[in-house]
Amino acid sequence: MGNYLEIPNLNKEFPFRVFTNDGEVLVYPHWHKEIELIYVIHGSLNLGINDVPIELHAGEIQIINGGDVHYFLASPNSERIVIQFDLALFQAEDLLNQTDTNLRKLFSERALLSRTWGEQIEQQVGRLIQEMLLESEAKQAGHLYSIKAKLFELITLMYRSFPTEPSKQKSVLRDDIVLKSQETLEKLDEIFSYVEANYQNPITLQEVADEIGFSSYYFTKFFKRNAGMTFVTFLNDYRLNKAKWILLNEEIPIIEVAEKVGFSSVKTFHHTFKRAMGMAPLKYRKTIYGNNRTRK
Repeated sequence: MGNYLEIPNLNKEFPFRVFTNDGEVLVYPHWHKEIELIYVIHGSLNLGINDVPIELHAGEIQIINGGDVHYFLASPNSERIVIQFDLALFQAEDLLNQTDTNLRKLFSERALLSRTWGEQIEQQVGRLIQEMLLESEAKQAGHLYSIKAKLFELITLMYRSFPTEPSKQKSVLRDDIVLKSQETLEKLDEIFSYVEANYQNPITLQEVADEIGFSSYYFTKFFKRNAGMTFVTFLNDYRLNKAKWILLNEEIPIIEVAEKVGFSSVKTFHHTFKRAMGMAPLKYRKTIYGNNRTRK
């Protein structure tokens, strides 16, 4: 089974989310550039990271670094808190850091399984995770500041209290995992940022390749190898996700939706949307909201 790129639905201005899920769940191998924390509240979780199996029990925490391929199978009576955030949240602070350890390197060098931290640190991190969940759910005044403060506390603990990662057995890692180095993630960041900034306009593969300094041939191979899809598929999926949000939140004609998300014609948009969703854009809008949708 191939690994696939996941793009968590995070707020652009505050790229963070926390949620709970429970019960028996199977998540296939995937990766993303965001950091992920999994805190098991009840039951157990069989997790795999870069082909290394890990069994988590209640009270234990696993941090998953950006670019690490992971999957998990949860037990039927289990419950866990999941946090995902982008290191872009700390870009300004990272630039001010006078040490030679930036955040990406920090997460690569520290032990990320809580049973290696010691009971006191494990409990501290567990408390921070639960407090971030409560802040996110309550949404009281200043809750984003509180969440970011707790993320700062987590990072401080990593710098001061987390043990360094023992030497990894590189032989157990597949080539496609090793390729997801810091440089690779930085290049993918450049690509995603370019698409985010320009998706409303025509974008060609050559333009993006030029932007990041690759030939079109190498860019095509690089993106397919690391994202698990072609660039055109990724771009269309990105635009379709934007279109779905507009369809459900803005009462504008379909032709305007197509234009706002960068499709060259409403015909192309209609065909691409129907092929992906199994229904036309207008039917999608009506199906989701039905007769209860409030019209302006």
